[in-house]
Amino acid sequence: MPGAPADRRRFFRAALLGSVLALVIDVLMLSAGQASLLRPGGAAGSFFDVQARAMLDGHFWVDPTAAGIEGFVTSGRTYLYFGIVPSILRMPVLLVTHGLDGRMTQLSMLLAFVVLLTAGSRLHWRVRYAVRGDTPLGRTDLAVSALVPFALGAGAIPLFLASWLSVYHEGELWGAALTIAALEAIVSVAARPSGRRVLAAGVLATLAINTRFTVGLAPVAALSLLAAGLGGAMVARSRGPGAMARVAAALAAFGPPCPATGGRRLLIGLLAAAVVPMATYGVVNEIKFGQPFGIPLDRQIVSRIDVNRQAALRDNHGSLFGLKFAPSLALQYARPDAVDTVRAFPFIGGPSSRPTVVGDARFDTLEPSLSAPTSMLLFTLLTGVGLVLLIRRRDLRPLLGIQISAVAGFLTTLTIAYITTRYLADVLPFLLLGALVGLQATVAWAVGGSRARRRGVVAATGALVFFGLLVNGATGLLGQRLLYPGVSDADRAAFVRTQDDVDRLLSRRPHGIATGPELPARVSGAPGDLFILGRCDGLYTVPLSGSWLPVERTAMSGRHVLAVRFPPTTGGHRQTLITLGSGPTRTQVQVQGVATSLRFFILVGSRISGLGAPVAAPIGRETQVVLTVEPLFSSNSAVVDVEGRRAALGFVPYDRHASVTLGGVGGAPADRFTGTVRSTDAGAPLCRKLAGRAHLELQ
Repeated sequence: MPGAPADRRRFFRAALLGSVLALVIDVLMLSAGQASLLRPGGAAGSFFDVQARAMLDGHFWVDPTAAGIEGFVTSGRTYLYFGIVPSILRMPVLLVTHGLDGRMTQLSMLLAFVVLLTAGSRLHWRVRYAVRGDTPLGRTDLAVSALVPFALGAGAIPLFLASWLSVYHEGELWGAALTIAALEAIVSVAARPSGRRVLAAGVLATLAINTRFTVGLAPVAALSLLAAGLGGAMVARSRGPGAMARVAAALAAFGPPCPATGGRRLLIGLLAAAVVPMATYGVVNEIKFGQPFGIPLDRQIVSRIDVNRQAALRDNHGSLFGLKFAPSLALQYARPDAVDTVRAFPFIGGPSSRPTVVGDARFDTLEPSLSAPTSMLLFTLLTGVGLVLLIRRRDLRPLLGIQISAVAGFLTTLTIAYITTRYLADVLPFLLLGALVGLQATVAWAVGGSRARRRGVVAATGALVFFGLLVNGATGLLGQRLLYPGVSDADRAAFVRTQDDVDRLLSRRPHGIATGPELPARVSGAPGDLFILGRCDGLYTVPLSGSWLPVERTAMSGRHVLAVRFPPTTGGHRQTLITLGSGPTRTQVQVQGVATSLRFFILVGSRISGLGAPVAAPIGRETQVVLTVEPLFSSNSAVVDVEGRRAALGFVPYDRHASVTLGGVGGAPADRFTGTVRSTDAGAPLCRKLAGRAHLELQ
């Protein structure tokens, strides 16, 4: 790498310190307060494992039950649309054990953080050299070299991504990390081109685009521009004066230095480095979906059952991509006010209202989202400074070209009918590169002035980093403990108790709690607000999108907790554990088999709505069986869990006031349960406590 060796060592020692401190905070967020980095991530955290298993078997199609609503059906087989690189990274582990299936998301994201911080620090050093050359490293430089990785890992969108163990956040994190690594390699090519550096840049660009296509377009665009610049230099050298030579010379300013010999080989290498990533992505997409680019959303399982998705597809000619979405997305992601307070600890979160839709665009999902200024204020401000410098200095034209190319990774994101905070990761490479240029310009200005100026720059940088830590950490924590899909009722209730404990410590009365005799069909309120159903029949929270999220439920709100002692055998018959309602739309949970292999069935009337794989039940003692009915898209899902293991899933009608019958009493004798079953509904103590402290009159 360029620069004096002694200064380079000091720079990276400081960067290592900032990286380690950032990783400490990232691990705290990843661990979710538990002493383990091998927690199961649920269905949303297992898709990369499922895809990796399929790839080890020599194909891309997966088990439809494992793909769930994210599956795409092509020629009778089910595929996942997620990038293949995070799956490839899992394959060495999956080759030797099945014990970590579904448990590697935390470790994968931790590795992505290491790649992100390493690449960010290397990019910072290269940008420093490009902007300031061999300027000696002073104390101000050392301070900002430590603050940059800390800001990147703990004061920007990556910290928010660490809050959810899901394929969605993991893919975003890896996509940003690999794109920044690719841009660092491309900056080195722009400064001193060589075949080895071009190869490294091409490999990293291939990994990035096969992790997340949108952000991965940034290094592909940058490599294409370098190739065009080198081609322009070669044309300008070979031609005499004329319009063509002038155009070529202008283009050459954005390319790497043209070598005296070997220029053609270098040009071919750059073109290959830009083409291969797109080609590999296209081949994989063709195998999965029968088309090299894009995804056939009409074939996705969720599109068959989600009424809102179906309406969005109808209004957008079968697609969720289009330029008409760009104004709304650009407005939301650029808003300086996209942050707000929430009803209780941690007191700061995303906006309290949904994004503003510009025009008549019909969106699939509109989540209250952070913006670039609120999530990454430091990087946003410094990028403005950096762009001014890049435009003014002709010697930085190659860096300006890479900066312009980096925005390509976010332009595609602006055409998606989906607004969510995690998509800000797609703009991170652009903001980081621009911010590093702006930071070096600011530091150069500071070191040329007084000690007060230098200290002021470091203090202001530190304050902006802290702001990013506060916003991303608080928003991520609120989502992790309360708002994300897959968070259990028990975990949501535990967090609401913590919020109430903090309120009591601060002598605050609970607020942001609405009440009503029935759960409103239309969700209203700010994310994290609470709703008490009836006389504490249930406690719910306002989600980021979709239906109400349960915090605490009773039998009157769809959660039936049963203590069951199973018979040694059901005699080959299906026996009824519980019946909800009566008549042709009644819902029943039935069980069949022997205690070591019981299969559960969900029936609506006489029709089987759902069943699951056999599960074992303890012999000689009571077993906890939980039936949960909750809204899912335009219907209601019924889930049966046996001591925490999923036993059956089906779609059912639901009336919370319907009668409940245990053990098949009143039905046909053959249906009656020959074991014992009793309700262990404990009510809603947290709900009653909050209602009492808030002095609410329940309906």
